[in-house]
Amino acid sequence: MVKTISVINFKGGVGKTTLSFHLGVHLSKSSKVLLVDVDHQSSLSIVALDASNWENTVKSGRTTNKIFESFCKKNAQMPGAEIITKEPLKTFSSHPYPNLDIVAAQFELDDTEIEMASTTMGGPTVSEWEKRTLIAQWLDKIKADELYDYIIFDCPPATKLVSQNALAASNYFVVPVIPDEMSTRGVTHFRQLVETKVDGKLEFLRKAAGISDSEVPKHYFPKTRLAGIAPFMAKPAGNADSGYTNIHTQQLSALKRQWGADVLNTVVKSLTGIPETMSAGWPVWYNQGGNVNGTVVKMMTDVCDEIQGRLK
Repeated sequence: MVKTISVINFKGGVGKTTLSFHLGVHLSKSSKVLLVDVDHQSSLSIVALDASNWENTVKSGRTTNKIFESFCKKNAQMPGAEIITKEPLKTFSSHPYPNLDIVAAQFELDDTEIEMASTTMGGPTVSEWEKRTLIAQWLDKIKADELYDYIIFDCPPATKLVSQNALAASNYFVVPVIPDEMSTRGVTHFRQLVETKVDGKLEFLRKAAGISDSEVPKHYFPKTRLAGIAPFMAKPAGNADSGYTNIHTQQLSALKRQWGADVLNTVVKSLTGIPETMSAGWPVWYNQGGNVNGTVVKMMTDVCDEIQGRLK
C-alpha cells in the first residue's frame, strides 16, 4: 500500500519545501515517489521543474489546480494521470532520479481555494465532505497505490481546504519547525488542529452526510499520524557546547521535553549549501561543482533516513 505524507506547518519559512523535495528525492533512490505541490506559491514545482518548465506546465493546465476545479467549475472533469510530470529531474546528465514524479501547483490555486470555499454542490454536508476529499478521489482515479510507493504533499502555510485535502489523503504528517519560541508553542496547537478540526471534522461530515463505506475513497485516511517534528534551520554557534545559539538550544530542549520521541534526533542546521542547491534545482546529493560539503550531505541523509524509518 502506498504511504502518503503531508509536510505541513501553518507557519511559513520553516523548511517545508526543502524537506519535501529532499525526502522525495531520497525515497526515490529505491522507491517510486510522487511529489504533489498543493501550495499556491509553487516553490516545490519551480525547484523541481525549473521556472521555464514550470511555466509551460501551468500553461498546459497540468497542475493540482485541475483537481480542485473539478469541484467548483461547471463542466470541469476530475483530471487523470495526465497532470503528472514524469521524471522532472531528468535534466541531470547522469539522470540519477528516474523514480521521481511531480504534480505541480500554480499561483491561481489560491483563487480556486476561495472559489471552492464558497461553492456548494448538492446538500451542504455532502458538499463539505466532497470538497475535502478531492485529492483522495483523484488518487483513486489514477490508481496511485499501483503506481507509487510514496506520495509527499508540500502544503501551504495554513490549514486551508487544499491542506485539509492533503491531510485527508495522508497516513502521516511531518511538521518542520524552527527551534524558536513561536514555533515551539505552535506545534501543540497544530497537532490538536489536525486531530480535531481536520480529521475529526471529516469523520463527522462523513457520518452526517451518510457516506457509505463503499463511497469512501480508498485513499482517504480518517486518522493522520504524526511521523515526526523536524527541527529545521537551527542556527549554528561554533563555540557553544550544543553547537547552536542559546535560544535555539533552549527551544530544542523545550521541544524534546514536551514531545519526547516525536522530535527527530536529527537537527537540520542553517548551513551554506542547502539554499544554493534548492535555487539551482538539485538536491544536496547531486553535488554539482562540489559546492556542498559532507556535513550538509550527511545531515540531509540522516533526517530523511529518520523520517523513512518512522513510516511504518
